[in-house]
Amino acid sequence: MRTLSAIVAAALLLLYALPARAHVIGLSRGDYTPRGSEIEAEITLRLDDAALTVPSLDADGDRQVSPAEIARSRDALKAAFFGALEITADGQRCRPSLDDAAFDPPDGLRLRATYACPAPPAHLHLRFGFLDSMPSDHRHLATVHLPHGGDVDQLAVLARPEMDVEMAGGASHGFGSLLRGGVEHILTGADHMAFLLALVLGGTLVAGERLRVGSLIAMLTAFTVGHSAALAIATLGGFAPGARFVEPAVALSVAYVGAENLFTRDVSHRWMLTLPFGFVHGFAFAGGLLPLGLPREQLPSALFAFNLGVEGGQLAVLAVLLPPLVAVRKRAWYPLFAKGLSALIVLAGIVWFVQRIVAA
Repeated sequence: MRTLSAIVAAALLLLYALPARAHVIGLSRGDYTPRGSEIEAEITLRLDDAALTVPSLDADGDRQVSPAEIARSRDALKAAFFGALEITADGQRCRPSLDDAAFDPPDGLRLRATYACPAPPAHLHLRFGFLDSMPSDHRHLATVHLPHGGDVDQLAVLARPEMDVEMAGGASHGFGSLLRGGVEHILTGADHMAFLLALVLGGTLVAGERLRVGSLIAMLTAFTVGHSAALAIATLGGFAPGARFVEPAVALSVAYVGAENLFTRDVSHRWMLTLPFGFVHGFAFAGGLLPLGLPREQLPSALFAFNLGVEGGQLAVLAVLLPPLVAVRKRAWYPLFAKGLSALIVLAGIVWFVQRIVAA
């Protein structure tokens, strides 16, 4: 009964994924620089993410944000972002004033404000309240530039929207938060979860008595290698295909792996498929990363931590899904069940593909 319950839970997870919106990665960057009793704040994000929070940015509904629309939305932008961004210095509230809101080519928005504090802070507390009004999977990479040199980095999300910094403390590059961000990147992406579930189902449908766990790990590792390579190319080389091409390709990769489960019993070759699929999924994330213009010296450690989290998240999914599926894979009904679930994955991939083509 427990095994069946676990499998039903996996099926419910997929049913949750079917009506989900396209898994467009939401990421913003914040630079916070103390200068005496003032804090200079700069937030950079994609225009389409900003328009989700401030609909007046795209007042005419043409899916294009013009400089004029940005200018008309200054007050709304200040309220949505800096009104919701709380900064306290030694427990006392700092007050913001909007300095600038400008288009940041090719498809970004750069917001600048100055926070006036009662005195130069020894301890700084930031609460990124604007995450409350953004999609639940949005991530904010915050960097506080210390007065004596060095930076403190942290990846903030809706569940962890706060950051504390000691001005006299040492630099920290937020390895742990980026590692956790990689895990959450896998676990909160409906299309990623469907893709992984399809891989695991295919591995349990192989002919023979012995399940090749090594082949499954090789598939996931190849996916991570492709994912990492795409991120490196995008961030270090400054190139990534547009989201209008990448997001439908991600959906097709989900549908393809699910469909392959219906017609093949040999998945030993799948690492050759998951490698290019990893490229596609990596470029989907890079589409949100490129507009942020991260300093080049931060990229190697950030990429390593994030991708280590991606690999860990995938192995965690494998550890949860594989044991109950292995326990029942020899039952007479299992092939029909696994193929039925794979057919639902195909359906999910096709639905996502159509949604993303229409939205492009």
